[in-house]
Amino acid sequence: MNTPFSALDPNVRRTMRFSTLEGSFVQAFLNWTTGSALIGYMLYLGASPFEISLVGSVPLLAQITNPFAAYFAALFGRRKYLATIFSFVGRVLWLFAAFLPQLGLPESVRPMSLVVLVLVSSVFQSAAGTLWTAWMADVVPQNVRGRYFGVRAGVVGVVGMLANLAAGWFLDLVAEPLNFQIVMGVAVVSAMVGVVLYLFHYEPPVTGKQLGFRATFIEPLRHANFRRFLLFAVYWQFAVMLAAPFVMAYFLDEAKLGFRNIAYWSVIIGIAGLFTTTLWGRLADRAGNKAVISIGTVLAGVAMPTSWILLGLTDNIWFFWLSAVFDAMAWGAIGPAVFNLALASSPQTGRAAFIAIYGLLTGASGFIGGLLSAPLLELFKLLEFTVGGVSWTAFHWIFVLSGIARATAWVVLRPVEEENAWRTRDVLQGIRISWRRLIFPWRSR
Repeated sequence: MNTPFSALDPNVRRTMRFSTLEGSFVQAFLNWTTGSALIGYMLYLGASPFEISLVGSVPLLAQITNPFAAYFAALFGRRKYLATIFSFVGRVLWLFAAFLPQLGLPESVRPMSLVVLVLVSSVFQSAAGTLWTAWMADVVPQNVRGRYFGVRAGVVGVVGMLANLAAGWFLDLVAEPLNFQIVMGVAVVSAMVGVVLYLFHYEPPVTGKQLGFRATFIEPLRHANFRRFLLFAVYWQFAVMLAAPFVMAYFLDEAKLGFRNIAYWSVIIGIAGLFTTTLWGRLADRAGNKAVISIGTVLAGVAMPTSWILLGLTDNIWFFWLSAVFDAMAWGAIGPAVFNLALASSPQTGRAAFIAIYGLLTGASGFIGGLLSAPLLELFKLLEFTVGGVSWTAFHWIFVLSGIARATAWVVLRPVEEENAWRTRDVLQGIRISWRRLIFPWRSR
């Protein structure tokens, strides 16, 4: 039975509201320091394909420090203030990125300097994220997590959409590099508002025996079901990162879409995501997270790469807009459901350590996948060909490779146990019946 939000403890309800507001400010910061803005800045600085793959991969490498953050939280017994400090440091460092052209560095080292800054910033932000995840898992009851984080993701997605729209318009309007510098400076201001909002969150007392330093690394691996979840998560992150570092470069450099079109693309994702994340969240509360993840990963592996490839083969921009709908559908399912399954697969006692190991291993696998993407792109250039005036490029090959890996992730997910989880086929059957009743209501009588 679904518990209404109004029946929750007032401290919990207040924190859920503040968390949605905080997430909105932080999403603006993230959108203005990643994606097209960051890749555009890297291209302006003259970055090589290897440096572009690095800047997209090092945030994952930073996750290897997460167990240390979990240990410090267990040592001090407080996650709220530690997460606040880590967040502040990780976000304020982006002021150096905003003023990079004024630092007097040789032009040849500027791209790698930005990569290093992203890495250092990500170390602190990833540590904060680990503590935040364990902390919010104790705040939000399990029976409303799907709905709440689905709604939160939808609201945050709309804010991110508006942030992307504003940044896209501004980046195309103002000359380089001033456009990137102003966007990143405003991003830091938005991030600081999010840091302040942390202070208004409720933090329940930590219960149970906390794990020591050695146990922080070992204990999560002793749980058989959590190990199975980790295997899926590691595989999934690797599959995604085989293509992820070059999607924005493909849109900007290969398809010549420009920042404004990418901003409009994010608008479609935000609007569609507002509905899809809420619906997926409700479905996950009822049918479990595994089926939702399975459907989402197949969409991310088949529909998204196919639309990117058709964009390049046909020069028809409608495939670009269609990819935004698929993006919202796929990630609206995957994001909250993987988050909830990570929590459901880990015990409440010492949960920060479990989330930290999850971050460490997925970060390592994602970094390796991202690092491989650059040499794979170079290798696939040997297999480029043109038929009838239509060119098949190295980007298309890497999208196919990543797509196949993504679409088969459900096989690795199957052994993970989840209480009261429905089979994927039953969920798909339910979705089919619901759509049939919606489109042909007279047939359901």
